[in-house]
Amino acid sequence: MALLPNEPDKQRKLLIALLPLLAAFAYYYFLHGPARAEVNDLAARLERLENENAAARALASRSGPDLEKKLALYEQHFIRLEQLIPRDEEVPELLHAMTLEAQHSNVDLALMRPGAEVPGPFYNEQTYEIGVIGRYHDVGRFLAAIGSLPRIVNTTQLRLMPRNEQRPNNAPARLEAYFRIRTYVLPPATSAEGAPHAKS
Repeated sequence: MALLPNEPDKQRKLLIALLPLLAAFAYYYFLHGPARAEVNDLAARLERLENENAAARALASRSGPDLEKKLALYEQHFIRLEQLIPRDEEVPELLHAMTLEAQHSNVDLALMRPGAEVPGPFYNEQTYEIGVIGRYHDVGRFLAAIGSLPRIVNTTQLRLMPRNEQRPNNAPARLEAYFRIRTYVLPPATSAEGAPHAKS
């Protein structure tokens, strides 16, 4: 028994009857199948994201207020840190404040020489060689005043030497103190990016 009819008229009718089935198969295989696979992938991804969001919401509900408090505290620390680190244009004010402290401490500034600026990822480091002449306690008061300035200023490499000079009767001896100060400056790029800077 033959599977296909021999008459051309019946063959044509059979072909016309098979065309919708072939079209449906082609639609499912070429269009619907890949789209269904993509839908399945997207559904799996959506389910994974929903699970991650649910876990994040659960974590936030457990420690949400604490996180907000910590964030506010970190912002306060950041603002305070920026107050302690001057911008480039504020360095002359810092040096002027040191000059005034020298006058208040009764020491004479003998040297104030800038060193090379060392760039860093978050701030630049500036150094200055400082020399003062005064009595021992006055030099100590001046160093304490520098350390109390409203900016980060570190004193290093302190050298004290007696000063050979004639002095009136009973006048306390003076000495020379040479040291290096190091301060940190926000680089111009940081200032240009619009980061908030608070002046002291």
